[in-house]
Amino acid sequence: LLYFYMSYCIKNKHPSLNAWQLWTCKRCLSLILHLEQLHQLIIDIQLLAIMSSFSMFRKMDELCIQMMKPDSGLPIKGQKYFRTSVPSSFTGEIGIFAALGKLVESSLLISMASCAQHRGMFNFVSGSELIEWLMTNLEEVDQAEALHLANQLSAFGYLFSVFDANAPVKEDNCLYRLQIPYFWPSSNMQPDSIEYAIFLSKRLLRNEEKHGLVEYEAESYQKLRELLGHMWDFVQSQAEMQLKLFKEKKKSEKVVFDSQEKAYWRIHRPPPGTVCCIEESYGKLEKRIKKKCIKDYQRDIERLKQILKTKPWLKSPKSLETLVSWCDQFSNYDPMLTPPRDPGNPWIVDDPTLWQLNANNVEVPTERRVRRWGFSIHELIKDPIGRQVLETFLESEFSQENIRFWLAVQDLKYSPSSEVNAKVAAIYNEFLVAGAPCQVNVDSQTLETVTKALKDQTVPLRYCFSQAEEHIFILMSKDSYPRFARSEIYRSMLAAAQQQGSKKLGWRSFLFGGNHGPLKKSQISRTSPQGFYKNRDEGSTARLQNVVDLTKKSTLEPGDATSGTQPKNSPTFTCDGADSLDVEVPSK
Repeated sequence: LLYFYMSYCIKNKHPSLNAWQLWTCKRCLSLILHLEQLHQLIIDIQLLAIMSSFSMFRKMDELCIQMMKPDSGLPIKGQKYFRTSVPSSFTGEIGIFAALGKLVESSLLISMASCAQHRGMFNFVSGSELIEWLMTNLEEVDQAEALHLANQLSAFGYLFSVFDANAPVKEDNCLYRLQIPYFWPSSNMQPDSIEYAIFLSKRLLRNEEKHGLVEYEAESYQKLRELLGHMWDFVQSQAEMQLKLFKEKKKSEKVVFDSQEKAYWRIHRPPPGTVCCIEESYGKLEKRIKKKCIKDYQRDIERLKQILKTKPWLKSPKSLETLVSWCDQFSNYDPMLTPPRDPGNPWIVDDPTLWQLNANNVEVPTERRVRRWGFSIHELIKDPIGRQVLETFLESEFSQENIRFWLAVQDLKYSPSSEVNAKVAAIYNEFLVAGAPCQVNVDSQTLETVTKALKDQTVPLRYCFSQAEEHIFILMSKDSYPRFARSEIYRSMLAAAQQQGSKKLGWRSFLFGGNHGPLKKSQISRTSPQGFYKNRDEGSTARLQNVVDLTKKSTLEPGDATSGTQPKNSPTFTCDGADSLDVEVPSK
């Protein structure tokens, strides 16, 4: 009505409508047309889904239709308590299948309906007769294959045992009943939970002794009642209505239909621990085992040609060479490839010496640990002592703000949320703002990105310095780290680690005053400990005085095996007064 009314108003330019209302009517009219097209598209998709799901089980359906044929089908016979002829109960189902067959123009559905008309589904067949019929009517099928095929039909719900639902099909006199086409998997591939809730409610309304729920069905009933609580009245009304129609049938029809419905839900809602054959989509399985055709191979060739045209960032031989060298480099540090010998593995020899030598607060790190710092900057900053040594080196080059900024950003990432705002403000004011006491060297574009991230509400504050952090890290890895690997500080640490037998004063002593090799005057004046000094000249004098004290202490201390001798290239310190300090460096 709305569609025709708006069409009339637009066509005749109704005087009560202004231009805006006419434009609105046109837009609504186009929307209604689009909705109509969408509705038709949904119907087409549903029909295609029905046909595709039906084609999955086409072969099984055709085989069951041959079994149901009156002239060449199975030798179906009645059971003992069926004293009278039982009429076919396919009236409603036949109408459904005939209508669906006309809808999708499928001859198979129509043949299913006609076979159901001619033969009643209340009769039975034994297992031996079923196996014999399969061997007779199928080409080149032996007894084992026929038995396997019969079990597959039972697993997919095309036939079921009358007495024992879980019993496999055997070549004996056990009775089996063919399922009606309405309950075939091709007709109802994925039943709704509402239908299952109606089935369980219908059973609860009947005699509890005969039709009561088992344990897993009772649990499913409670879950469905909680899940479908908003429409449980509809479920109950549907169950009562179906039960009312069910009571109007004859007793034999009730028994047969009840067994067929239970067998159907036993397949689609199996007990716990039971394998369900229809859980996984058979379209995926068919796709897995699909053989490649000529078009598939041509498509692969075109794809490989495109891969050869595009130049990768790193060639395959170069990447493999890098991977092999990395494995060779780290093989000595992998306890699975090279087990530690002296000291041994603490988990095997029950000796914690290896852990004590590699602790974070150790006086002098081991040689293996120091050599690992020379692999990459990642190995250096991963070690707490390595970070302190790198910071000492950068301080000697007056660029310690880089490592301090990087460490502050790392601490910000793992800080509690209550401290994020304060730490972000402190980092920005100390390292990034113009005229900051420890301003880092970042370009204007990076600084502008950080400023925008601070104002952007969508970016978490703890990650607002990510671009500046990456810039500083690349700067340290390409500029500072190569100089550190060639520096005297790294060599001093390596020499200190190699002197495992002598008495050591700690790794700081080897950096600032130990017998570790020749030092130049420029290096002595620039080498500095962890602390910062406001007056640079005063700090340099105090540090040199500390070097002299440590050297005298190590030289004059009694009982030291190395106190009587002095290395050939070690520097000699003489102190004449409080304010004068001379350093004599021997030539090489």
